[in-house]
Amino acid sequence: MDATQAGSRPTEVLSPELAPPNLAFSHMGLSVIDMDRMEDFYTRVLGFTVTDRGFAAGMQLTFLSRDPADHHQIVLATGRPKSMPLNEANPQYGASINQISFKMATIDDLRQIYRRLVAEDCSGMMPASHGIAWSVYAHDPEGNNLEFFVDSDWYITQPFLEPLDFSKSDEEILGETKARCEASEGFEPFSDWRARVGRRMTLFRPAPRGN
Repeated sequence: MDATQAGSRPTEVLSPELAPPNLAFSHMGLSVIDMDRMEDFYTRVLGFTVTDRGFAAGMQLTFLSRDPADHHQIVLATGRPKSMPLNEANPQYGASINQISFKMATIDDLRQIYRRLVAEDCSGMMPASHGIAWSVYAHDPEGNNLEFFVDSDWYITQPFLEPLDFSKSDEEILGETKARCEASEGFEPFSDWRARVGRRMTLFRPAPRGN
């Protein structure tokens, strides 16, 4: 059968000699059931700003961002079925979208979002340590799995997950995580790992700006 038949891509597109595409992850869209409830959660609880809203292609759309350089980082779009099956491997994680992750700066930031999500009575609350990061998992009002995380200074082979105890002080969490990482496979400073892996990554090349 010819490579261009039955939905196959032309052979030259798959050639290993071709450079990878010049791209960077930009944003994601979430199909929703209740637009008002989802907009309230992402703006009031998570601090996103509505940058635009309207209708297109039969859908109501709400555009959200936390960075003026990005018109939208999340798009909420109507049309999600009212009933979807759970993830068959682990119901903590989404059936279609596994998780949406938000980077935070400090463990104190993580404590604050944890308290805020508890106050919202969010389901699926799960504080966790990955060694390379500390995380809080929770569900938004329509069951999408959210992760809020803070990077640590250490790398260990992934995946790794154990409970995170917020009753402990920042110093205790840092000390215990460092000790756990030092005793784990693949341990190295995260800065060393980033430098090593970065040398084999295809980085986004922005267009040159005029003078």
